[in-house]
Amino acid sequence: MNIKKSLRWLAILLSGMLVLLLAVAGVALYNSKLEVTPNGVHSRLYVPVSSMKYGKVSMLAGTGDNATLPGFLDGPVVRRAADGSWNAAWFCEDRTHQQQAADAQLVIDCGGKRSVYPIALALAPAPAPAANGGVLLMPERVAVLSDIEGNLPFLDGSLAKLGVTDAAGAWAYGKGHLVIVGDAVDRGRDVFAVLWRLYTLAQEAQRAGGGVHMLLGNHEQYILRGNTTRAHLEHVYALDQLGGPIAAFAADTMIGGWLRAQPVVLQMGTVLFTHGGISKATADSGLTVAQLNEAMRNYWSGTPSAKPALDAVLGQGGVTQYRGYLDEADGLASAEDVQHVLDRFGASTVVVGHTLVDKVTMLHGGRVIAVDVNTNDAADEALVFEGGKARVVPVLDRGLPPEQKARGQQRDFQFASASDWRALGRSAWRAVELARLPHPY
Repeated sequence: MNIKKSLRWLAILLSGMLVLLLAVAGVALYNSKLEVTPNGVHSRLYVPVSSMKYGKVSMLAGTGDNATLPGFLDGPVVRRAADGSWNAAWFCEDRTHQQQAADAQLVIDCGGKRSVYPIALALAPAPAPAANGGVLLMPERVAVLSDIEGNLPFLDGSLAKLGVTDAAGAWAYGKGHLVIVGDAVDRGRDVFAVLWRLYTLAQEAQRAGGGVHMLLGNHEQYILRGNTTRAHLEHVYALDQLGGPIAAFAADTMIGGWLRAQPVVLQMGTVLFTHGGISKATADSGLTVAQLNEAMRNYWSGTPSAKPALDAVLGQGGVTQYRGYLDEADGLASAEDVQHVLDRFGASTVVVGHTLVDKVTMLHGGRVIAVDVNTNDAADEALVFEGGKARVVPVLDRGLPPEQKARGQQRDFQFASASDWRALGRSAWRAVELARLPHPY
């Protein structure tokens, strides 16, 4: 009898505590502020934690207050059918559009600008940079860019200045090759525009006898797995309108399928290219360039390789995440370590992005070249190889927004509003989905 009475009192106590917690949470939400970007996208919820302080909670689901994004086109997400027809969906300013056809081109008018996508060309066999395992002879001319991060004006301006494209944006580099050393996506909102530009150039280059090599960085790996925590808020909003990031970059889409075919390591002659770097541990795994790329493709196909290979392409010390050439936090690589890696692959140089530098930087006597100059304060320059010799050349200013972003407008969280509760619930569920993503793979 005493036990039953104790349990009953315990249940009453726990129920009371739950009611109290709910009451406190309700009062906190009632006094919360919702931060909204100038275009109407939810960015943060400010929850009072004391009389003077607010806790910040990121809104993760791409919700908004009737958001309108002037001039912004996201997509298109194109899926092909066996009969040669295609279905496209895209977001323009404040709504989604769809088209199903078998035309040679998809023409989109959005925000006073016309964009043309050569779908017939895209439906032809796509360039397969990994078909040779990611190893090829050093071309006569190679242009190298890194960490574009959704910055279309920088990409277009730099390609034109490097002579890779002409005034109309078409391939003009002949049998030359363009290498993007990872992280073309995230942070900037023009992610699809950047990827479509590179996809189209890859096909034009192939027809001219040249090539475009879009190496996967950690941010490409993030978006293909549905992790949008580093993405631009307005891109996340548009993705939500298009069915979410998983659907927008699915394997059956033009861009999603193409990305999954890209390598994580490229070797041209005696020069290695990879986003983060190659650690001594990765070199000692015995995996070749071809095997590293195969491990990445196997992961995307749902037939993952053994753990050592997964560690090498997705792990914290893997080729897309490693920072040991420049950052002591990863255990700074010694000159002997670097030479060991190069000897293992029969290489003389490794080119990396991922870790910010103030200018294109030669380390260890030019055996490591770091090219991630993705800040407004860094030098406006890029790396090229001419006749196998490395040279630093000027490019366009990145024109990035200020490092300290202006805060959006705040409004009261509408406690009686179903739409505000829906936005909060969707953000909470998105947090659960993100927490469920496997880490590191």
